[in-house]
Amino acid sequence: MVMKILITGATGYIGYKLAMEAARRNYTVHILVRDLQSPLLPVHPNIRPFKGDITDKASVISAINGCDKVMHAAAIAKLSAKDNSIFYSVNVEGTRNILDASLAAGVKKFVFTSSGAVIGPSGKLPMSENDPRIVAFENDYEISKHWAEELVKEYCRRGLFAVIVAAPRVYGPGHECNGNVLNGLLKNILAMGLAFVPFCENIVANYAFIDDVVNGHFLAMEKGLGGEKYILGGENLSYKSFFQTIKQSAGKKIRLIRIPKFLLKVWSFLHMSVCSLLGKETHISPKVVDRLAQNRALNCDKAIKQLGYSITPFSKGIEATILHLNNNNYA
Repeated sequence: MVMKILITGATGYIGYKLAMEAARRNYTVHILVRDLQSPLLPVHPNIRPFKGDITDKASVISAINGCDKVMHAAAIAKLSAKDNSIFYSVNVEGTRNILDASLAAGVKKFVFTSSGAVIGPSGKLPMSENDPRIVAFENDYEISKHWAEELVKEYCRRGLFAVIVAAPRVYGPGHECNGNVLNGLLKNILAMGLAFVPFCENIVANYAFIDDVVNGHFLAMEKGLGGEKYILGGENLSYKSFFQTIKQSAGKKIRLIRIPKFLLKVWSFLHMSVCSLLGKETHISPKVVDRLAQNRALNCDKAIKQLGYSITPFSKGIEATILHLNNNNYA
C-alpha cells in the first residue's frame, strides 16, 4: 500500500529536503505551496503540489485529503519582521489549521518541526527537552513557536498522534532561502576569504547537519512516542572552534578577524538602518548581537537513545557543505 504524506514548508530549507526524501522513500507526497511556479519547488514524480497556504483552511483540507501522515515544517523562520503579527497568523494559527485538518482526516502520525530557540539559552550544561527555560522569551519567533508546540500537545490530548522535533542552527547542502542563514554566512566567508569572529569566541552553540535533521524527522515518525519532543541537533561548538574548522576545511586561505562587541553593535545598527531604508530584510540587529553572547548548547541523548538518531561530525558536515557551495558556484 502506498502511503501518502502531506509536507508543509516544502519550498523552505528543511521542508524541501523532507519532501525529496519522502519521495525517495516512495511516499506519495502532497505539498502545499503558495506559488506553483516557484523555482524552489521540489520536483519528483512522487510529489504532487497543491496551491494554497497553511493560513487558508480550505486549501489545507484539500491538500491533506487521503494522507496518512503529516510533516509540518512551514513557518516564518526569522527573528523579526515589519509586522510581527505574521508570526502568530502563520506559526500559531497556521499550525492550528494543520492540526484541525489532521485530526478530522484521521491522520495516523504527525511530526511538527519546532526550533531549539524555544528551549532558549543554556547554562553550564547543555539543555535537554524537558529542562525549564532559564530566561524570558526574547522575540515573537520564539514565542510563536512555543505556542505552536503547546497547540500540538493539546491536539495530542484530543487523540492526534503527534511528535515534536526541535532543530537548532542547521547547516548543509541546500538551496538559499531565509531559513538557510549559516550557509549564507559560509558563502560570504569563502567569497571574501575573511571570517569575522564574534567577541564572545568561547560561547557555545549547537550546529546540526541538514541530512541528520531530515533523517531525524523520519525516525521521529517511525519510532517517536506520541506527545514527546526530541532535539535533532549536532555538535556543541564554541565560535572559536566553529570558525577554525571552517578555516581548516575551506581549501583556501581564510583570515579570522576578532570583532569587539561595541564595534559589532555599531555595525549591526547601521546595517539594520540601511536595510530598513532600502526596504530589505536583514538577520542582523543589536538584539541579535546580544543573542550571540548566549550559550545555546543542546543535549541530543534522548533522540539518540529512543530514535536511533546519529550525528555527523561538524568537520565532515562542513566539508560537504563547502563542496556543495563550490560546485554550485556560490563561493
